[in-house]
Amino acid sequence: MNSGPASDGNGTARRHWKQNPEAVRANILEVARKAFVAHGLIGAKIDDIAAGTETSKRMIYYYFGDKEGLYRAVLEDAYAQMRAAEDDLELASLHPVEALRRLAEFTFDHHASHADFVRLVMVENMHNARHMQKAGDLSGQNISAIRLLDEIYQRGCAEGLFRRGLTALELHWHISALAIFNVANRATFSSLFGGSLFEPKGQQQLRRHVGDMLLRFVMKPGLSVEEASTKPIAEARAIHPDIYRFRETWDATWATLPTEGDAATRRLHFESVSRSLRLPSPEGVETDEEHWIDTECGPVRVRLFRPPGAEPLPGLVFLHGGAWRQGSPETHWNITARLAAWSGSLVISVDYALAPEHTYPEALQQVPAVLDWARDHAGVLGLDPDRLSIGGDGAGANLAAAATLICRDAGVKLAAQLLIYPVCDFDTTRPSCAEYAEGPLWTLAQLLSAHAQYCPDTTRRLSDPLISPLLARDHAGLPPAYLALAEHDPLRDSGIAYAEALRAAGVAVEVDAGKGLVRDYLHAIGFGSAAEDRLREMSAWLKTLAG
Repeated sequence: MNSGPASDGNGTARRHWKQNPEAVRANILEVARKAFVAHGLIGAKIDDIAAGTETSKRMIYYYFGDKEGLYRAVLEDAYAQMRAAEDDLELASLHPVEALRRLAEFTFDHHASHADFVRLVMVENMHNARHMQKAGDLSGQNISAIRLLDEIYQRGCAEGLFRRGLTALELHWHISALAIFNVANRATFSSLFGGSLFEPKGQQQLRRHVGDMLLRFVMKPGLSVEEASTKPIAEARAIHPDIYRFRETWDATWATLPTEGDAATRRLHFESVSRSLRLPSPEGVETDEEHWIDTECGPVRVRLFRPPGAEPLPGLVFLHGGAWRQGSPETHWNITARLAAWSGSLVISVDYALAPEHTYPEALQQVPAVLDWARDHAGVLGLDPDRLSIGGDGAGANLAAAATLICRDAGVKLAAQLLIYPVCDFDTTRPSCAEYAEGPLWTLAQLLSAHAQYCPDTTRRLSDPLISPLLARDHAGLPPAYLALAEHDPLRDSGIAYAEALRAAGVAVEVDAGKGLVRDYLHAIGFGSAAEDRLREMSAWLKTLAG
């Protein structure tokens, strides 16, 4: 008996379809979907579909009966994928205002990134939906979407936020109409009026408008979105609206975990939350390159975010936030990919050792090793070693500031330091610690707990300048600095004090006070322009200093 791969009548190898029938079925659906989108039901040919798959025409008929059966299966699969993605949003755990906004913006995003789904819907409309009527699973799949929307709407009505008299079906129609028009009429709209609304910035604006319009339609007369929140109205007005919306989502995603949960569980959750918020990387930025670097404190992984441009490029070693206990190059992908694109720097994002398993000074000692590696491999990396900078956010900014002290004392020059809501010392007597002890996002107690896990030695935390860079006897000779602070941050005043110490030592410093912003606000990229505008300003500064 022949043990090699089976073949069809033309001798085409079929890669062991009997061993994995689900993979074969999925492959057929993927190829068929492209064919029906491109040519419609009538124009698509089974012979062409079979030629693009890893199986045979006979097996297509075996699985789906005929071309119409295959077409119905493609429709069912397309809707099933969308409904599954909706389920992953976990909207039941969100405040009804945020849940409705998130569903509307998700639908807009889904259709914008799955134009083939919209075109399938258009094809089926040309056939007066007669194939949908024969597909038994479609009705059940889509009724579940209406039930989900109704549950959100009824919760909002029960809390006195939404006006009564509407139906979930009406709301679904409005959401779908806006999201489908964005794709279905893109070509004609662009031809008549230009394509600016379909560029990234325009799409982000329209995405926000979809959520805004739906909420204004649903809210009780005279009640604003901010007033509908469970948070104090005065605080809502003080915080930038973009950040406020992000904060609702962020708080809800963490509400299911205890404040001081198991480290591994929190890390996995952070990775999951970050994946759900990840945006497409800017065009031309390469993100796949990784390296492992040997250090005295164990091997450390780095992920490179390489912008387009002539080499050698300026470089930025970036240290992610996460309270020294969580985070990775992947959780900060939105930030580093845009830093690379907008500053023109090769961003080297460091997956440093995390507490509580690895306490001070392990993570910090890995940083100079990464800087040395970048310089030693500058030619291979396409990097200019004389234009190498360092930066980070939160705990990562603390590591970056401490590393500049190490480099200065070792005679190693850095082009710039980018410190984003940095932890500069552990003095809790400053006004911002009292004013924002309960957050938002980070409470003072959470930050102190993180400090203690990073360095359990209390005396050392309050005296070692490599843990508290503000305590250094001398800040002279450090690289030019950009401090991006956040108004609503318990550690805001620590950053202000560090900027003053740098200036007093003759270091060039630029400070963004972060009015209306909260700690970790850069994760709000995708919720509006506030975070993006700040990151663009940081990038422009970095480009001027190191570019």
